Amino acid sequence: MKFHTLLPVRDEGDIIRQCLEHLLTWADAVYVFDTGSVDDTWEIVQDVALTDKRIIPIRKEPVYFAETSLRGYMFNWARKYMQDGDWFLRVDADEFHHIPPPEFVKTYLRQHETIVYHQYYDFQLTQAEAQAWEWGDETLADRKRPIEERRCYFIPSYYSEPRLCRYRSTMQWPITCSFPINAGFLAKERLPIRHYPHRDPVQLERRYRLRTIMMADKTNRKNWTQPELHHWSEANWRKFIVKNDNPELQYWEPGRDLPRYQFTNHLKPLHIRFVQRLVHASLLPILDRTRPAFPENSQPQPISEEINQLLIRELN
Repeated sequence: MKFHTLLPVRDEGDIIRQCLEHLLTWADAVYVFDTGSVDDTWEIVQDVALTDKRIIPIRKEPVYFAETSLRGYMFNWARKYMQDGDWFLRVDADEFHHIPPPEFVKTYLRQHETIVYHQYYDFQLTQAEAQAWEWGDETLADRKRPIEERRCYFIPSYYSEPRLCRYRSTMQWPITCSFPINAGFLAKERLPIRHYPHRDPVQLERRYRLRTIMMADKTNRKNWTQPELHHWSEANWRKFIVKNDNPELQYWEPGRDLPRYQFTNHLKPLHIRFVQRLVHASLLPILDRTRPAFPENSQPQPISEEINQLLIRELN
């Protein structure tokens, strides 16, 4: 039983080395697709790949990020390395698994549970930390420190989505879906992940400059439902700095356990779960035959040269 990770990246030079080092503590394979970084992300990926063959760079190409076409492409590219009973994960460069997935599967899952949603602990950049940056108490040199030492305030996320799944050779991940169809029977327990999307003011400002340029592109907007309401459309990065007196904000001391939440909003009612368990126990391989496959030779949607040049100018 092996654990395969699908990692799309874009301009994560400040965190990507720590991310890869974390994944290599438990993953058997890390498949990386760089969607057009203009910083040193791809060079760091290649550098780490030279020292550990478990890092498998797919390629670097300016493409739009899309949960469906990009992640679906990565899965269908990497599945030739997977075998029935293996596990695969959707991962991002700003995610650190508080419990290693192999340990989570062994300790928290029942044998019939084959798909796991995440429990995010969203670590925030607080007003006090942003002010410390402005005063020079924290600088770019601090990026060499572990991220868990730099950002210790989090807000638990109620929202959840699939992250971990047991592989079967018949399953299909078509281009219209953000996860395989009929992926499996959903686990009650959520996979705890420390999420660090906002790491310092420089990274935060750059992150939202990139996203607003991408979201303003008419071609890319077609990939999103109500793009004008999506947080990627927000250009004012300062809105994402959290007040220190926010009642939801909690402090975590690195090395300690995180509080465990028992949110159940990801679960169907009991009578539906009962039917699902019966179906998943025997019928999934049969149902898989009726599902559309990822189109042969389909590729992630390329970014136009005009937009790519704009991103290069704006982010360098």
